[in-house]
Amino acid sequence: MKIEIKVPKLAGDKEECVLTHWYKNNGDEVKENEAIAEIMVEKIIMEIKSPATGRLKILIKENEEIIQGQVIGSVNTP
Repeated sequence: MKIEIKVPKLAGDKEECVLTHWYKNNGDEVKENEAIAEIMVEKIIMEIKSPATGRLKILIKENEEIIQGQVIGSVNTP
């Protein structure tokens, strides 16, 4: 099953942010709640955690602008 990884909705007016770094590579195994990426919103760095255990599929490259709620990747579970 494919589970989407979305940018969390945050309080405040600013919807735009930047995906600054993936801690894992495309196709890597990830565990549920493992930190897999980092985003920057108004100079604040936040970690994105894996929603499930499985294989990571990256959809957005590092340093790309994204918006809150956007799908940035997925985890394919066994």
